[in-house]
Amino acid sequence: MEILVIIVALAFVQVWGANNPLHKDGWYFGLQDRASRLNWFKPEFRSFVGVAFVLFLFAIVFDLLVAPIAGMQLVVAIIVLLYSLGRGEFAEIVREYTQACYIEDWDSAKVRAARFNVSLDGIRDEDWPQLHRHVFDEAGYRGFERLFAVLFWFFLLGPLGALMYRLVFLQVQRGREEDGIMQRWLWLLEWPAVRLLGLSFALTGNFSGCMGQWKECVLCVRRSTIEALSPMILGALSVSEELEPDCEITRKELSLMSKLYQRTFWFWLGVASLIVIFL
Repeated sequence: MEILVIIVALAFVQVWGANNPLHKDGWYFGLQDRASRLNWFKPEFRSFVGVAFVLFLFAIVFDLLVAPIAGMQLVVAIIVLLYSLGRGEFAEIVREYTQACYIEDWDSAKVRAARFNVSLDGIRDEDWPQLHRHVFDEAGYRGFERLFAVLFWFFLLGPLGALMYRLVFLQVQRGREEDGIMQRWLWLLEWPAVRLLGLSFALTGNFSGCMGQWKECVLCVRRSTIEALSPMILGALSVSEELEPDCEITRKELSLMSKLYQRTFWFWLGVASLIVIFL
């Protein structure tokens, strides 16, 4: 069922593009705001309780009301997966950024970088290499969180796993100081997913370049997701981290990274299909 759910969900994504009508998060943020006013728990635990409550309620409803009805389980799984996929534009921002880079339009490039939530603090004017690296890191992470992290937990725990990842991610994105526990939870959710993705990159990209980086971070518990992911992408693309990026290199990296993610997605889907067939 998982394979069919993924195929149908991505077919809807192709039609909707960035305008996914299911990406309405007001209900969730409203619930978290109510939870933040509860005095039953310490402030740092309130967001955690809010997410846990939603997941518990969904698990109960799914098992008792949805699963027994023929066909309803499939429909709900598609809806939840569509909700859990990444928000907003991605490919269009990358394209616009590379165009701004090509004509060396610094202001336009910064606007596109900001749309990727790239922090521009400390970046000097016309410091293209530093801006490029920030954009590359963020674009790599966005490709990961939009699809692969969601699919990882969907394959493991079904719709509940995909929903869990997205809700935790949304809460961390709000940037509240009291959400340290949520940041740790998100890191834990991404830790195995990003290492499996890196291993997949070795099979869909440059094997030796990626495996060298993968071995360095596979057991590391100190690196952030981006710190683990970016070197593996560069290794899979046969790009040295010491190579000073210019506009041409950046366009090439971003284009090749997009193709690397596409190949890896089909690799994941193929492996999952084989597992379903033989198990």
